Amino acid sequence: MEDRMGRRFATATAAALLLAWLGGALALGAQGSAGAPAATPADYLRWRNEMKNWGRWGPNDTRGASNLISSSKVQSAARLVKSGRVVSLAHPVPQKPEADVPAPSVFRRTTNIVSDTITVDNYQVSYHGLAVAHMDAFCHFVFDGKVYNGYPVAGNVTTEGGCAKGDVMSWKDGVVTRAVLYDIPQLKGVPWVEPGTPITRADLEAWEKKAGVKAGAGDVVLLYVGRWKRRAAQGPWTGTVAGYHADTIPLVKQRDVAFLGHDFNIDWAPRPG
Repeated sequence: MEDRMGRRFATATAAALLLAWLGGALALGAQGSAGAPAATPADYLRWRNEMKNWGRWGPNDTRGASNLISSSKVQSAARLVKSGRVVSLAHPVPQKPEADVPAPSVFRRTTNIVSDTITVDNYQVSYHGLAVAHMDAFCHFVFDGKVYNGYPVAGNVTTEGGCAKGDVMSWKDGVVTRAVLYDIPQLKGVPWVEPGTPITRADLEAWEKKAGVKAGAGDVVLLYVGRWKRRAAQGPWTGTVAGYHADTIPLVKQRDVAFLGHDFNIDWAPRPG
């Protein structure tokens, strides 16, 4: 992390996506954008109740859909390694504010000690926003005063102590499983997907047909829209995102996907409504 910034594969769990989308973070309008399927408030409320994983792994669970990553799943994923080549997903950490880098996301280093025997630094960065890769905790998203698995915010989340339940420490041992890349620019024959474009269930299924692979239980879905390629060609921008459309929610649930990732933000913006 000292000199590199992860791409914004903002890996929220499938349950976290449902909590974000079905828990109030996604305001669905009555009409979709041109070419996008409509998703109504009624769909939103129905999916929230029918597809959430609350209680699925017991009343005390804090891991959500990552429970689907079993030891056998990790073993099968490890057997897929062929060359052993490591591919970095990193970019240099942001050093100055830009359109897509708010001031708090600028990486700040303070060197406190420089001597003949040791140097000591302090680092400061805010992970919220679209500039620095991070995983959103379950307690980041709230609906009707509750976070994932029905834990009430009151008494569970405080400014002094953070989250008692639903923080990112549920994944302190790391995440090892199979990831399936969905390359939408290649699917559409373009260098990148333009910001503001919804990526629909039909898009994901079309890529699966083209690539001959599909996400299943315990997998990570990684959506690629070419954010960094467009940024290099045209400069930074803000306010619009090519991302998951709400009609992908049933697919995520039906496939038992464990995590979602993206090279930008998770969901499509701006959304209607």
